[in-house]
Amino acid sequence: MHLPGSDRRPNWILSRRFVRQNVFEVSESLPESKRKLALSLLVRKWSPFVSSQFAAQWVGHRACVYAWDGDAVATAITAAGESPQRCTIWPETFFRAPLQDGIRLAQMCDGVEGQVWRSGLLVATRWWPASPAPRDWAGFLRAAGIDLSQASFDVPAAVESEILALPWTVVSAPVTDLWSLLQNERAAAIAATVVAVPFLYYLTQSAVLLAGTMRVEAAIADLTAANQTIRTDRTAAFTNLENVETYLGLENFPSQFETMNVITGLLRESKVSLAEWNFDTGNLQLVIQADRPLEAPFFIEMFEKSDHFSNVSATVGNQQRELRLTMSVEPRQWPTS
Repeated sequence: MHLPGSDRRPNWILSRRFVRQNVFEVSESLPESKRKLALSLLVRKWSPFVSSQFAAQWVGHRACVYAWDGDAVATAITAAGESPQRCTIWPETFFRAPLQDGIRLAQMCDGVEGQVWRSGLLVATRWWPASPAPRDWAGFLRAAGIDLSQASFDVPAAVESEILALPWTVVSAPVTDLWSLLQNERAAAIAATVVAVPFLYYLTQSAVLLAGTMRVEAAIADLTAANQTIRTDRTAAFTNLENVETYLGLENFPSQFETMNVITGLLRESKVSLAEWNFDTGNLQLVIQADRPLEAPFFIEMFEKSDHFSNVSATVGNQQRELRLTMSVEPRQWPTS
């Protein structure tokens, strides 16, 4: 969707369905000038797009990132009669009013977006083409780390807010009113002097500037020769990174670490221990134990409600204090570009 913006740099707002969102954390010890570089490397490793572009909202050393396929977006902008070089690209979420803390279902141009905010940071989102089913809403809250015993399972009404003139992640500064300043005669005289002085100054300093330019160019040539090895090593490192990313892209299922993290979250309130774990190409078998009888239907329903598992079955053993669960792990869901 196109917004006017300025005459030189119109804004192009991306639909939420075409972007992927995640939250990244960089070291607090990094200076602000290096945080953006560190974030760029993290996004490059995480993003599934070949030509990745992204926009970020920073809160301290944490960043909420929206990433998209730069080539696909450039093609869409060209098809709409605009030049990609003239457009500034933003996710639609950054043009809707933010929250400080809370949970909401936000109305977007072509669907709705579930949002979880903590201390001004958008920590979790999920897009649906229409208002989600209660089960999908509960799964989103669970994945965002919301305590479901304290939260409502009811799907809230979608909140529609106006599209802002500028993204709220951009800090704008007021422009000095030059005309009102010049109404003061003394200020006008000073301004006239300031305009005249540079002509005389640059005439007398031209020789000095030429000599300085030659010294800088010589220093740049020396630095280029000195860091040739560093640039060669950097190119080789990026080549290795691309090979690793290609290999990881062949895996259709989430890693066992991701899967175990989800299961740990589901079992956190049940006070059970994980005794066995077997994973084979999307088929998962695990054994949980407790010092009390375990109810198989309760745990089957718990895992079935999760978006990550299906075909859950269970057998009881050891005087009902041991439960063997078998289930299918859902394939990794990549966004559609």
